[in-house]
Amino acid sequence: MPTSRLVQWGAIGAVIAGVAWAVSDIYALLLPGEGEGPTGSTSSYLIESADALAEVGMLAALVGLHVLQARSLGRLGMAGFAIAFIGTALVLVATLWAIVFLDRFGETVPGLLFGLGLLGWLVGFIVFGIATFRARVLPRWSGVLLVAYPLLLIAGLPVDGPLILVGLLWLALGYVLWTLRDMPAEQAARVS
Repeated sequence: MPTSRLVQWGAIGAVIAGVAWAVSDIYALLLPGEGEGPTGSTSSYLIESADALAEVGMLAALVGLHVLQARSLGRLGMAGFAIAFIGTALVLVATLWAIVFLDRFGETVPGLLFGLGLLGWLVGFIVFGIATFRARVLPRWSGVLLVAYPLLLIAGLPVDGPLILVGLLWLALGYVLWTLRDMPAEQAARVS
């Protein structure tokens, strides 16, 4: 698949992630006091489904971000990308597990996957963001947003509201990918 197609799909994935994170948070805000509700409830199912859709979009966005700047990332960026991608995949598996199996198998496996995924997000996105900032292929604020993502998410875990900011963050990254989708990485580096 040509790299411009992967970047284009990454842009679409980032937009899907942004909208899905915002929808998840808006739905949680519409049910004050109920939040995600007990596992298996309608509110839990809808919120977890939006989260899973956001995580799938993030995987596509990560691929697009990586493809666009692969030659400029270096080892640090490649490691950050891999850790962020694996962390996102683990969180997605944990989310799908919660949707499909509800609480029939207990919290051990999905809790472990989710915890490892969050650790992957914390380390991977920060490292990938720093490498993106240093690579200067994308606007420098893109790297700052990648670093801010896990920090916003972790800071907002106990309360509702920050996922709307996370949604805006992914929409901004989708915009960057969309505008640079047809440019070779060397030319994109000169633009920013």
